Amino acid sequence: MSTSRMSTDTGHPVTGSKRPLTALVAANYLSWIGNTMTLVAVPLYVLDISGSATQAGAAGFANALPMIIAGLAGGVVTDRVGPRRTSVAADLAAGVCMAAVPALHGSVGLALPVLMALLFLRTLADAPGAAARLALLPQVTNAAGTRPETANSLFHSAQRVAYVVGPPAAALMAGLTGPAAVLYVDAATFLVSALLIVVAVPRGRGKPAEGAEPAPEAGAEPAPRPGFLREVTDGGRFILRTPVLGAIISVVVVTNFLDDALTPVLLPVYSREVLHDADLVGWLLAANGIGAVAGSFGYAPASRRLLTNRWATFVGCFGLVCLARLCMIAQPGLWLMLLVSFAIGLASGPINPLVTGVVTAVTPESLLGRVWGAVMAMAFAVAPLGIFLTGWLADHAGLTATLTIFGGLYCLLILYALTNRALRGLGRTTGTQEQPLTH
Repeated sequence: MSTSRMSTDTGHPVTGSKRPLTALVAANYLSWIGNTMTLVAVPLYVLDISGSATQAGAAGFANALPMIIAGLAGGVVTDRVGPRRTSVAADLAAGVCMAAVPALHGSVGLALPVLMALLFLRTLADAPGAAARLALLPQVTNAAGTRPETANSLFHSAQRVAYVVGPPAAALMAGLTGPAAVLYVDAATFLVSALLIVVAVPRGRGKPAEGAEPAPEAGAEPAPRPGFLREVTDGGRFILRTPVLGAIISVVVVTNFLDDALTPVLLPVYSREVLHDADLVGWLLAANGIGAVAGSFGYAPASRRLLTNRWATFVGCFGLVCLARLCMIAQPGLWLMLLVSFAIGLASGPINPLVTGVVTAVTPESLLGRVWGAVMAMAFAVAPLGIFLTGWLADHAGLTATLTIFGGLYCLLILYALTNRALRGLGRTTGTQEQPLTH
């Protein structure tokens, strides 16, 4: 006799088994740790085999280039094929591409164009896998009977932990065994991630999308599927016509533009010009990473009593980041700057779990892949532009002017978030259920 029940929200059976959720979170950890190790391993590997910084830069460019395209197309693939199969296939493809790099070099040789093609294909496969895991998250969360805030916090903590653990581990391993071994480990993380999904995450189908076409009658021709290019834009169109989603994603995209240059540009420049010791950037990055991990893990328990209002949490977290960015204009010394870096990380930790809860609450399951693909594509598109502009401003206008300009933009963004009526529809969370969001 079955003891499962059906959720009125998602249509998935509530079995009480946490095995699928645990497997999905573990798979996400493995994937993110592999990604962050690649950031260190690929340039070290190329420098090791070629000695050329230009080739190392070209390899890094090939590794990042397809993210925008893959985010959009990957969302369509996720919704067409199904998130479980997409996640497995994407991880297998990414793992094979990474393992092929040292394998080919050690056997028949590896020309630079082949290396760039493998890295391009690896990233092309990885983005659909990320969208697919996000689309799987509501299903396994509901099946486990777990609070969405808890599951989202655990899931997104993978990215925060990976950036603290992955690069140092890759650098240490490369120093001990050589960068080729790191690439094999990266490949293994993808393959184990695929295995976890195959073994522990069941096939599942949720309720159809709200407003979806009814199933055809017996003997009737099924409705033709929209063209691929039209489906690519479905996620973006859904975001634009859902006010609360459009508002929250617009804030997140703008903050990606403003914040993604903090680690690669602002903190290194700050360490060199203000702290007068470029090596101190490691301490600032560590403080930021520890804060982000604490914020990500802390969101789950805090959301029960302290952070119950999603609108106040969303605006408050970005408000704290804004305040910390404004403090940087005064150019404090090392100890205060460590606190500022920690505060920025701490405030950023709850954002991804909160946004995931909102997207899941307002998006029909059949559109989740395309919506997440659109979100990732927008984020990937603006981040490089923000990094480039920050570097250009720091060189031509100086660090103080750059910090002032970006701090002013952050203040305008907070004003927008405070006055936007759609954002107030974020509402509250109570118990294990989320109140519906207006759209």
